[in-house]
Amino acid sequence: MNFPDLIFIAIAAVTMTGAVITVLSRSVIYALMGLVFTMFGIAGLYIYLNSPFLAMMQILIYVGAVTVLIAFAIMLAGPMYRHPAEWSRPMKLIGSIVVALVSFLFLYKALIKTDWLRNGAGEFTITTKEIGRALFDKLMLPFELISLLIVVAIIGAIMLALFSKEEK
Repeated sequence: MNFPDLIFIAIAAVTMTGAVITVLSRSVIYALMGLVFTMFGIAGLYIYLNSPFLAMMQILIYVGAVTVLIAFAIMLAGPMYRHPAEWSRPMKLIGSIVVALVSFLFLYKALIKTDWLRNGAGEFTITTKEIGRALFDKLMLPFELISLLIVVAIIGAIMLALFSKEEK
């Protein structure tokens, strides 16, 4: 086994470990930390695939913004006094099997119908510098609108939290 294979296995192990922690954790905070590990692992996979721009966007958007937003939502929500109704164990098993089969069928259909590129045909030669220039020249307005939308969402969450605490 050569060095790149070992790196891929390590990155995949981090990604899968984070995913398992996210799914199996009973604590929301631990689940969030597992999600952070998963997102960092996915960024590592992007780096392994020689796509540094996607790796940095993965870290900035998902690890940075989305997980911080989820952490704020957890903190603002407060403790839950009523627990939702639990599904029975057989219903959980049947539901997970149905979801797994449907996912497998969609992925299998996509694999069969996709016309995969052959050895190096159609390689991308766009660089991170060119993507950055496109973002800040041609796509500046949508880029700024997204940041404005995130700020409005955070302010709205804070306002909702303040009003819900006043009602109690």
